[in-house]
Amino acid sequence: MAISIYDTVTLGKVMRTLQPPSNYWLNLAFPSVLTFDTKEIDFDVVDTHRRLAPFVAPTAQGVPMREDGYMTRRFKPAYIKPKDPVDPARLLQRRAGEAWLGEMTPQQREDAIVADILNMHRTSIERRWEWMAAEALIKGSVTVSGPDYPTVTVSFGRDAELSKNLTGTARWSEEGSNPIADIEAWLQEIHRRSGYTPTRITMGLNAWAAFSAHKAVRELFETRRGSVTRGEIGPGTGEPWQHRMNLDSAGGLEIYTYNDVYEDENGNMVNFLDQDSVVLTSPAVDGVRAFGAIMDRRAGWVATPMFSKMWEQEDPSTLYLMTQSAPLMIPRRPNTSLTAKVLNVA
Repeated sequence: MAISIYDTVTLGKVMRTLQPPSNYWLNLAFPSVLTFDTKEIDFDVVDTHRRLAPFVAPTAQGVPMREDGYMTRRFKPAYIKPKDPVDPARLLQRRAGEAWLGEMTPQQREDAIVADILNMHRTSIERRWEWMAAEALIKGSVTVSGPDYPTVTVSFGRDAELSKNLTGTARWSEEGSNPIADIEAWLQEIHRRSGYTPTRITMGLNAWAAFSAHKAVRELFETRRGSVTRGEIGPGTGEPWQHRMNLDSAGGLEIYTYNDVYEDENGNMVNFLDQDSVVLTSPAVDGVRAFGAIMDRRAGWVATPMFSKMWEQEDPSTLYLMTQSAPLMIPRRPNTSLTAKVLNVA
């Protein structure tokens, strides 16, 4: 049988050449990909210890120490399956940007429409990955739900004390607050619970406005006292995320502002990050983009981040495109992130 120009191999190649969206949370903390050849994803939550080695006499036998404990959790990921038709009527219509009387053949328009649909699928799927990565870092858990999927909350075991909510005069908008002291205490708390130190603070725009206007922060830029703090506290560029300053002299603790949004099922624009909050993260979170097997015969039941396919319906004559993914973003060291709501802006 002849191979169609739209076979799954060709579709996969087109998908790989499409420009992926810029993903802040995925690129920040989830650098590696792990695939499973099963419909479930298993991951271990490790309980690390900070115990001291015991003293013994030189001639005494060694004392065995209790090994770290761990708990294996299993999650059957919900499928992501955007599906769209290639409407035959569009093949006979001028595309946006095409010459007024048309300069493309129906086949050329079909090729362009297929690429457009694949691009839309990839963007929407990676947007969902980005949402899962943000939830895992910001909340320490991901709640998955859908019309045909029961609501399930996947907890990664982050310590409850690493979710803060400042109230009263502790809020950064209040005179008696001290954002610098708060951040220093949070850095120490993360190190105490995980053994690692954060290198980035991501702030919502409301949190940044209160932080950058605070007297304690303004004093960091006082050059007469020999400050080496570097940054920009003026207006931002309007980009979804922007580097603002280095809070320590070595440049190892960076502050970014973040205000990217996604569109929910009702068409509302929703912030990935509460704009009154800040998130401290360390590269040691060592996040993994995990994917379950694609339960599709044409895919060969393989484990892959995305799988696209096309098929033809004879009556009425229509081509359909569908892209599938079974993702879960897993922070291997969940206690290397901390989230704090530092304001209560209505």
